[in-house]
Amino acid sequence: MTLVAEFVDPDIFTVAGVFSAAECSALIDRAESIGFDAASVRTHSGPKMMTNIRNNDRVNLDDPDLAALMWSRISHVLPSIDDQHAVGVDSQLRFYRYEPGQEFKRHKDGSVTNDAGHVSKLSYLIYLNGDFDGGSTTFRDYDGKGDSRRKIEHVITPIAGSALLFRHQRWHEGSALVSGRKYVLRSDVFYSA
Repeated sequence: MTLVAEFVDPDIFTVAGVFSAAECSALIDRAESIGFDAASVRTHSGPKMMTNIRNNDRVNLDDPDLAALMWSRISHVLPSIDDQHAVGVDSQLRFYRYEPGQEFKRHKDGSVTNDAGHVSKLSYLIYLNGDFDGGSTTFRDYDGKGDSRRKIEHVITPIAGSALLFRHQRWHEGSALVSGRKYVLRSDVFYSA
């Protein structure tokens, strides 16, 4: 089966069926076996605990094999950006876990640079489950000024095994979880220099 990108707008798209239910379950078990810690927020001066912005849990994991698998599943659907082509996925992976009431308020993701000098342009999330309430990923922008100002909102509902990819500079939030437990696998997509 060939996976297909469904664009929400030019900077945001989803890909269904990137991982199977069994793969998602195994990844959740793996993350839980490592153990989650409170997630910090990356700032210009380094990571800081800022629970007023982000209060979910995270596991950091360097896994080139899993990154290669993530790349192989989506490489054929990735768009060129700024006349550059996608070249790989960051092996510095993050698992996120959200409990009821946890969220990551509106923010932008930062880019990373690998040893080859490639810079990331896309955030790459894989939802590992969907058996919870709340916890959508919400993009909110505004256009116009004054009385003509208009809110543009895209709400992505997590589906187990599906991927969400978007340009780093897009404002977004991990909306508060209402019930259940939410798991996400996160990486970044590198582009040619």
